[in-house]
Amino acid sequence: MAGTVDRGGANTRMKAQERAALMVLEADRQMNAQRSARISPPDIAAKIGTSRSLVYSYFPDADHLVEAVLDRHADLLVEAGILDALRRPSLGDALIDAARIYCEHVSDHGSAIELCLREPRIGARAGGRMRGVVLATLHRLGRLVVRELAFGTSEALAVVRILQIIPEDAARLVRSDKISRETAHRVCARLLRASVDELRPAP
Repeated sequence: MAGTVDRGGANTRMKAQERAALMVLEADRQMNAQRSARISPPDIAAKIGTSRSLVYSYFPDADHLVEAVLDRHADLLVEAGILDALRRPSLGDALIDAARIYCEHVSDHGSAIELCLREPRIGARAGGRMRGVVLATLHRLGRLVVRELAFGTSEALAVVRILQIIPEDAARLVRSDKISRETAHRVCARLLRASVDELRPAP
């Protein structure tokens, strides 16, 4: 009897996880379609054919849904090796390896990370697993910029954020079939390497 109850509970939990995942995927899709992180749980419910109350039972408001979207992307980036790439000893190698992974991610999964984090209200409050990935990226690359390029801490963080635009833009061109993935990776590598060389202090 106990085994039957356990199996039923596991099936119920799995169905609940699948429903939540479907809501997150639809929120992600709408962000990319609208080029905005301002999503509406009722719109999510309408698109996937469920009730508003069910969506709100999983995600009390839009902020919780956005955080779930960001958590999904954080998990995918970590699985792809973004944190390992950031541990490369030189700034150029760390930038290029991380940019390749990020460019591939945006090419495959869209721009939800950028759309969410560029919204001041969302970016300032971003939590969950994505916060850890963002902080690790800024901390590691920022330290390398300070060490190799002799910038101050605040300037170093600004440099990292500026260079982040390169793989984001390259990935958008891939998604719109303007360039191939191979070209995107070559362009990213050359631009990042040239940027680092240009910013190095004179001997």
